[in-house]
Amino acid sequence: MATIVFLIDSTKLPKGGSSINAPVAVDHPPFVLNGTPQAPEYQVPIKGKENVLIYTEDANHSQTVKLAPCGIIAHTFKGENLTPAIMKDPASRPIDIPNFDMDPGPSPDFIQYLANDNPQWTTSPSTWPYWANNPFISDDVQASITRTYVPYATFNGSSLVSGTLQYGLVFALTKDGKSVEYFYFDPFLIINS
Repeated sequence: MATIVFLIDSTKLPKGGSSINAPVAVDHPPFVLNGTPQAPEYQVPIKGKENVLIYTEDANHSQTVKLAPCGIIAHTFKGENLTPAIMKDPASRPIDIPNFDMDPGPSPDFIQYLANDNPQWTTSPSTWPYWANNPFISDDVQASITRTYVPYATFNGSSLVSGTLQYGLVFALTKDGKSVEYFYFDPFLIINS
């Protein structure tokens, strides 16, 4: 399996496109391939039938910026333009049909004080060793788990054809959780290498 995490610097992006049909072109970002940092222009070799997972991540680790790969543009294969007919033909296409999905992400703890709690001095419980029957004030809390998701694109490389695939990765970005901007860049895979 080839896991590619593109590290996108959201602070250096231009204004993005307003729809998935109008993404704005940006430079190739650096990325991490199976845990190893790579230069932006590195062409990723994949074996026949190898599964490829593509993630997009804010390079600055901003908690307010969220990204998601949301489109694959099959541009050229072996220097030749691709067509929908080629990409629908299992014997000719360099990758199978991509799937867009989400992994459950880290689940940060959420904890807060109870809104209607009114802290008052009382006596600590008599069962507490060392600190029994001392003046004690507290404010109770509630906790919950906030479910997050990590979106990704995935596909398999062909075992029937070999060559260099130039593809476009369209990704969406939000900084406020409401509006979405769209971008793309065009990395390479070396299929069936």
